[in-house]
Amino acid sequence: MAIPDFRDDGRLPDGLHPASESEVTFRFGSATPRRRRLALRLRRWIALARAVHAKRFLVDGSFVTATPDPQDVDAVVWLEDDFSTRVSRGDVEAVELEMMLLTRQPEEIYAAGTRRDWEDWVQYFSLTREADGRRKGLVEVEL
Repeated sequence: MAIPDFRDDGRLPDGLHPASESEVTFRFGSATPRRRRLALRLRRWIALARAVHAKRFLVDGSFVTATPDPQDVDAVVWLEDDFSTRVSRGDVEAVELEMMLLTRQPEEIYAAGTRRDWEDWVQYFSLTREADGRRKGLVEVEL
């Protein structure tokens, strides 16, 4: 299923829209140099999520809007229960992801450890900053 068209306000329609990594990269990460740089960051996060067998991966931020030069790309990775074991074992990708999450560098990637955490992040990122409480759509990358 294709990522839907933007609404008149430049955001995706409310809901969680599934997409492949290539769909996300093509749709949001190719139009400008800034978008291409953000797409490279996002692709690394997706690779790490796959390497640690994450359950789900959410993409948001101005990256998934019609804004020509987005400020950021936000992401939430729902980690498997054995993530801390992978870190303890020294799995390179798990350690790299753990360091990003602990140091908040980059600050736009977040983790969910439970279904409740995931649902809270989806709820949080679905809200716009508009005073009218408008909701917006998010993209879930198929892992």
